[in-house]
Amino acid sequence: MNKIFTLFAVLLISATSYAQFSLYGEFRPRVEFDHGNKSLQTEQDQMFNLFTSQRTRLGLDFKQEKWKVGLQIQDVRIWGRTAQLAQTDGATTTIHQAWAELMLSEKLSVKAGRMELAYDDQRILGGVNWAQQARSHDLALFKYEDGFKIHLGIAVNQVQTRSFNFPKTYKSMQFLWFNKKFSDAYTLSILALNNGVDDVVLNNANPGAMTTYSQIIGQRSVFKTSGFVIGFNFYYQMGKDKGTYTENKEDFHKGYSAMNIGLDISYKLSDNIKLGLGYEYLSGNSQTDTTADYGKKNHAFAPLYGTNHKFNGWMDYFYVGNHGNSVGLQDIYAKVDYSKNKFIAGAAFHYFMSAAEILDQETTFNTGDITAMSSGLGMELDTYVGYKHSKGVIIKAGVSGMFDSASLRMLQSDYSVNPIAKPAMGASNWSAWLMLVVKPTFINGK
Repeated sequence: MNKIFTLFAVLLISATSYAQFSLYGEFRPRVEFDHGNKSLQTEQDQMFNLFTSQRTRLGLDFKQEKWKVGLQIQDVRIWGRTAQLAQTDGATTTIHQAWAELMLSEKLSVKAGRMELAYDDQRILGGVNWAQQARSHDLALFKYEDGFKIHLGIAVNQVQTRSFNFPKTYKSMQFLWFNKKFSDAYTLSILALNNGVDDVVLNNANPGAMTTYSQIIGQRSVFKTSGFVIGFNFYYQMGKDKGTYTENKEDFHKGYSAMNIGLDISYKLSDNIKLGLGYEYLSGNSQTDTTADYGKKNHAFAPLYGTNHKFNGWMDYFYVGNHGNSVGLQDIYAKVDYSKNKFIAGAAFHYFMSAAEILDQETTFNTGDITAMSSGLGMELDTYVGYKHSKGVIIKAGVSGMFDSASLRMLQSDYSVNPIAKPAMGASNWSAWLMLVVKPTFINGK
């Protein structure tokens, strides 16, 4: 920790005489009340969770004519985890971003180090800003921009310098992103991503690993006309999912065949009010199709490294560390945002359905019959308000509620193992939060 602050001090002293140097911070405590966030309340567990987390950041940007660097130190903690007289700190202090970018020409540059990746609407690659720790990657990023943009990212991960290990993230990842604004009314982005994860080779005498690759290719189009902004996404996922290999390298993986389709429409009704409508489809695995051919493929789309809290409701029931390799999702939603002077407010309503059939585990457990349940998973209402106290300071609060269905309760239970430990019928599932965001700029040399 001392080395990190020493590095900051050296950079600060050496850079203050230059014009294009910025030093900034962020203080973001958030109180959260959780009564059914991410998973439904069960008949045995009707408890609530109240806690405060805090993100503190100190960052600098420094720019010369042919190069620039960025450094961002981050501390994430839960209030109360560290004792008042503690000699050691229970927080997680890390370097969130540390990168250098070289301008090879007016149009070509290369950026290397640890950095956030946020592209388009962040469905596939996003910074996950809601999470206090957020997400950053270690990679080299080549950028060419000349009336259009082409970005090539290349990452290879190791936990240590030895050859056999399992990274806490992907083993390797490469992506190619193309973006062009054809006119004021139309912008197109195309993304191709190759994702490699390490899998175990089942050999007790000589354990090892092999890298399994999957790919996502797709596009996002944005149209603007007469006050409307219309976005359309389509992504297809192929390759192999994560699995195992035998000592003879026999492959125990399924091939991916999955897709994501999204349509979002917004309309500025006035200077203060913006309306939105949308639909998203993420393919899934049917729980009632037991044919051999169907079982050879994984049909569940995985949005990989996107900002998933932004999508499918703020209570995080889908694709926020959950709902993977499941029945997929359909999300029909409407929202409204209001802003005037220093005040902001808004609400979003979601109706969720599965993309593939859900097995009625209770019927199968009792009779052996394979029966599908209703595709309806439930409804969610998200609301928020905010007040812009001053430049760089905002206070925000929100309340969300999930109105679940029998299908969602069955999906989140394991009836065949424990028919009793299942989500409770009629239990309330809701969450609330209050957040203060302070972003001071200590030095602004831009």
